Amino acid sequence: MNVLIDGLPTRAEIDGAEYEINTGYRVGLQIMTAFEDPDLTGFEKQCVMLELLYPVIPPDRAKAAEIAVKFLNCGEESTDGSFTGVTDSERYYSFTQDARYIMSAVEQTYHIDLSQVEYLHWWKFSYMFLDLNEDCFFCKLIYLRKQKAKGKLTKEEQEWYRSIRHIVDLPEVYTADEQSAINDFMAQLGQ
Repeated sequence: MNVLIDGLPTRAEIDGAEYEINTGYRVGLQIMTAFEDPDLTGFEKQCVMLELLYPVIPPDRAKAAEIAVKFLNCGEESTDGSFTGVTDSERYYSFTQDARYIMSAVEQTYHIDLSQVEYLHWWKFSYMFLDLNEDCFFCKLIYLRKQKAKGKLTKEEQEWYRSIRHIVDLPEVYTADEQSAINDFMAQLGQ
């Protein structure tokens, strides 16, 4: 699909039937924040995605979920079922933790106040998000997180990191099983 020629999608075809999609960026962000929620199981996250994205959920929920992930990836196929093919170990931002910096970056780069925008297609938001001005704080934050992950912070960057560590560090996200194993291990250490 070429968005310059075909436009932005508003429907999905599943088993020969067309289903409307809630394409607004706020819906996409609600889904992304649900996927960041460690308290939700994978099944619950999938249910949130389907309920938010489709006004009428298609009977073939597996196909609907597959198309939903493709939609959230702006038409790109995901080989591992993740959004944008990024694993948790490669996460450099959080739509939950970084919301204010993302909002500010969009306003600084595009002069769009997201709080005043009634509708913006998810793909258009995603394209803008991927092309933010490198001088904004959010992009500098991403750079700092990447450098820290690589172990390549300069002395000045290390000082900057220490001064804003509470902003830079993303919380570890564990599945319920992983968190249970951690809790069991910590309980054994306490004995």
